[in-house]
Amino acid sequence: MIASVAMARARSSPRPRARAKPRARTTPADRKATAADRKPTAADRKPTAADRKLTARKPASTATRQAPLKPAARKPPARLSGGSPVVKVLESRQPIEALRKFLARIPDKATMEQGQIALGSAQLMLLPIAHEHRGGDEVKQLLDLVLARWDAFPDRSGFHAQEFLRNAFAAVGDDHDRITRLSALVPPDATSELRFNMAGAYAVAGDRPAMLRALEAALAIGASAAQVRRDPDLGRFADDPAVAALLDRAVAPAIPVDVAPHVAPVRAALDSLIAALREIGGHSRLSPPATLDAVLAAERASRIQLPNDYRALLTISDGAVLWDHALFGTGDLRGDTPLAHRAREFLTASAQSGGIGMDACVALASWGQPDHWLLYDPRGVIREGTPGYVVMLADPLPIAGLSDALRRLEDAARDVLATN
Repeated sequence: MIASVAMARARSSPRPRARAKPRARTTPADRKATAADRKPTAADRKPTAADRKLTARKPASTATRQAPLKPAARKPPARLSGGSPVVKVLESRQPIEALRKFLARIPDKATMEQGQIALGSAQLMLLPIAHEHRGGDEVKQLLDLVLARWDAFPDRSGFHAQEFLRNAFAAVGDDHDRITRLSALVPPDATSELRFNMAGAYAVAGDRPAMLRALEAALAIGASAAQVRRDPDLGRFADDPAVAALLDRAVAPAIPVDVAPHVAPVRAALDSLIAALREIGGHSRLSPPATLDAVLAAERASRIQLPNDYRALLTISDGAVLWDHALFGTGDLRGDTPLAHRAREFLTASAQSGGIGMDACVALASWGQPDHWLLYDPRGVIREGTPGYVVMLADPLPIAGLSDALRRLEDAARDVLATN
């Protein structure tokens, strides 16, 4: 049972980061924007779908604590194949014993590859074991086996180590001693999802002070209040005064209303885009403008905050269709339109698939493909820094502002439509 379930996961189709669906096919416009604006280096590399194959989730009976949209750059594992050492361990009749024998053949210090095999195997075994009995004997055996050889692993703070610890916290159950042992191994640069799972483990064990410390650290580096409330282990503490105070502090700061400086540049970018679309045969449709009071009322009703340049846009056109891109109006922001429903489904699926920070984002436009959206990242989690715009294509693409987004759309439309 353990091996069969683990192998089903190991052989499942790769899943893009922060998506619940396969990647949508990119258009020439998307490729142009990505090639022109994002030139990642090796240091910027994020874990691939192969990395996600070495990620075990929390049992189905509890909320899944997923990997973030932007884990720290780490060396990814090799893609699993039928003959890989990890698969051989998982296909064994007794995977834990197979892992024990593998570790026994390492006399002292493991090589980097041996460490990845051991931690990768343990990650994948945690899911089926914990699914059947979270915190049971097999979980304890597996954790004790890996922790006994922890010092032998050469990279005890990298991707594989942090993923093992994250999944261990999700599977350990009410076992304060082992939670304490695991917590002592959490590195200073731990990802937000690792600290989030540590907080959940302490919540299960009933250690409120430790839970609060871990939760505060997770919120400080990207976990969101919505994520906490959605988790069954932590959500039951949402009304605790100390937890409520932490969640209040995690809310994005207010955006003071200052629309006037943005009206002229947004109008100029919008007019230029519409003129270009008219010239090359693309369609556009603007809606009557909204008053600033109506814009702010929509924000209050939806409990969101808009950047001032988008507020300015709504006072020019309360929603728009530009080529195959649909910009939100106040009705969409209130969440009662088909466009709003599509955006909500995308954000929810992305958050459930591990997109840390996605559930705090505000969708502002459909960006040409079903899974392509223009978002406002109010806390700067996805942008890895300051708040601002991001276009979600195959990967997040930070955008300087709304005028910049409209200019990029104009350039892309000219390239695609002018050649047809």
